[in-house]
Amino acid sequence: MTPTTRTASEQSELVVVANRLPFDFEVLPDGSTTAHQSPGGLVTALEPILSRQHGAWIGWGGKPDLDLDPVTTDGLSLEPVPLSADEVNRYYEGFSNATLWPLYHDAVAESEFHREWWDTYQQVNRRFAEKAAEVAAPHATVWVHDYQLQLVPQMLRQLRPDVRIGFFLHIPFPPSELFNRLPWRRQIITGLLGADLIGFQLAGGARNFARLARQLLGAEHKGSKIHFEGRSVRIGAFPISIDSAGLSALAATPQVHAEAAELREGLGNPRKIILGVDRLDYTKGINVRLNAFAELLAEGDPSVEGAVMVQIATPSRERLDSYIRMREEIERQVGAINGNYGRIGSPAIHYLHQSLPREQLSAFYSAADVMTVTPLRDGMNLVAKEYIASRVDGGGALLLSEFTGAAKELKAALMVNPYDTDGVKEGLRQALNMPLVEARRRMRILRRQVLTHDVDRWAEQFLSVLDETRESLSPRISHLSNEVVASLTEISSTSRLLVGVDFDGTLAPMVDDPSAARPLEASMEALHTLAALPGTEVAVISGRAMADLPTLLGGEVGKLHLIGSHGGESAGKPELLDQAAKTRLAELTRTLQQIVSEYTGVNLEIKPAGVAVHLRQAGRQDAVHVTDAIENGPAAWRGVHVLRGKMVIELTVISTNKGQALDALKRELHASGVVFIGDDITDENAFAVLGESDLGIKVGLGETAATQRVADPGAVSEALGHLATLRRNAVVLSAGVAAGHED
Repeated sequence: MTPTTRTASEQSELVVVANRLPFDFEVLPDGSTTAHQSPGGLVTALEPILSRQHGAWIGWGGKPDLDLDPVTTDGLSLEPVPLSADEVNRYYEGFSNATLWPLYHDAVAESEFHREWWDTYQQVNRRFAEKAAEVAAPHATVWVHDYQLQLVPQMLRQLRPDVRIGFFLHIPFPPSELFNRLPWRRQIITGLLGADLIGFQLAGGARNFARLARQLLGAEHKGSKIHFEGRSVRIGAFPISIDSAGLSALAATPQVHAEAAELREGLGNPRKIILGVDRLDYTKGINVRLNAFAELLAEGDPSVEGAVMVQIATPSRERLDSYIRMREEIERQVGAINGNYGRIGSPAIHYLHQSLPREQLSAFYSAADVMTVTPLRDGMNLVAKEYIASRVDGGGALLLSEFTGAAKELKAALMVNPYDTDGVKEGLRQALNMPLVEARRRMRILRRQVLTHDVDRWAEQFLSVLDETRESLSPRISHLSNEVVASLTEISSTSRLLVGVDFDGTLAPMVDDPSAARPLEASMEALHTLAALPGTEVAVISGRAMADLPTLLGGEVGKLHLIGSHGGESAGKPELLDQAAKTRLAELTRTLQQIVSEYTGVNLEIKPAGVAVHLRQAGRQDAVHVTDAIENGPAAWRGVHVLRGKMVIELTVISTNKGQALDALKRELHASGVVFIGDDITDENAFAVLGESDLGIKVGLGETAATQRVADPGAVSEALGHLATLRRNAVVLSAGVAAGHED
């Protein structure tokens, strides 16, 4: 899919990419749609920055099959990404929340692994990346958020290597013992490494990621940087926070103060109010605090005499079976506790399964004497911070699970192990009996932390570090000479561009076993991006057999032209060999088999028009003997043609070369400019046919007719990625000029 082109004035300097847009959408009875801004801290922190920079927010509207148009409000562009009901089921409820979510939360529940979920996850991530590539201005900053979009950084890197990419994970990142269960573990790590900066809630998450990048991909890790495929990726901990000043100001209003008093009165003016506010999720440990409270009631503990518990469970992922069962279990548990210990008009637990507005939540926070936050695992837990920010009176006690990210910052809270029911009971007892002086001392420390480290500071810190990760020039061209960059820039604006590339040693690093060669993913992404652009053709011209190329290229050929056997094979070409050539090839194959039979490490690759003799694994003397035998034998036969490469001798029974193939393709496609990249001696024939308006790039050392040179296949990825960006920008500019002429 080709991203829709936009003019520079329609693109944004700062782009946020998240699963959801910062608006809740509602379809009215007449079919129209209305939107209300979500009260989340993320949008509160980023909206002023986005508005100042003509920013954009890319996300799903929250309803399946909801087709929304982009809209701009207060300088912020909202860019919807539609999802079908099937995609919501597979990408969001399936892979994101039934595969990744439990796995990243210490496998509190079993993960499900389904290939069709993974396929849809990739498809949706690509759609988000394409939207970001479309919306982002040249050299823009793109900030991708959370576990639903972990493939977007790498996909976006291929589409737009010029942009600066940040990624922040809002949930925990698991240790290798858990993460390695994921069948697609390498793809996820590779996807994240497309970013320039990867942020985690805690330093432990960053360490887990670095360890996995090293184990799974062989990436080098030094300090806060991971080196992968010629790029440097920075990782670090950026604990997220809340709009603490805004919440404090809200809690101080007369309306919230009055509502908190009414709330207490409505509960019967209990001696103590215990509060839990959670999204209905099995990781939140709601049952943990219910059990602890129930046992204290059963024991007749004085600490719970005259106390009531309020549990607010916000609806979440209600179509998933695990969440349906959990809701039933919690409601059954609440019913049992109220049946055993409640009285008429005075239940022990007041349970609300609903979302409450920000103002009403503030009243609950203000009224609660004890806040219980007992997740089994949580990346941060912002409810704990919201409670602290709302306690403008300096009172209240926070009971906090030590397995939350917030526990690292909120050390003055009462810490509990949610797996230890006796420990939670003791913590709850201590919170209920805490002297006022002690409670105020602790809350003073907690409020100082939360009010100082708010969400604005978090966002500014992350974006500041991201800004430092790169110069304005794309990292994909950081290892290219100024001459190569200038040449790519010049040819990128040609009217009809043909890009030709060799396979071995160019797209794929050289390996001892030719069958094990695989192209760099970044190079393939760039080729497909180029091939999708108007006026641009891409060809892979290889000595490999035509039939083998699709598999070697990863199975996805798309719009690529494939030319095999050094130009002897291409789509639609008549049969390669006549009967005489077939007979000659059979004799050539038998003779070469006899020559190499006594040498280890010498391999034959039988091709449609010849045989390649690979010497890379042979000893030096054996390679000399085999070469001499071939030169004095079949290489001198009539009708046999020799192509000499790096540690390979190829003998063919037809006369063809890459130069002839490239020249024919250029004429067929009416190309006005050609870029050809290759590494071997056989690629010199292609360099030789290039004209003054063309560009040849040699990979590695050695004499060459090419005008430019890069070091290795990694640098080829950089060059192709940069060319894709330049070409896309040239196409956008050309389209804009054409539109101007039409006007």
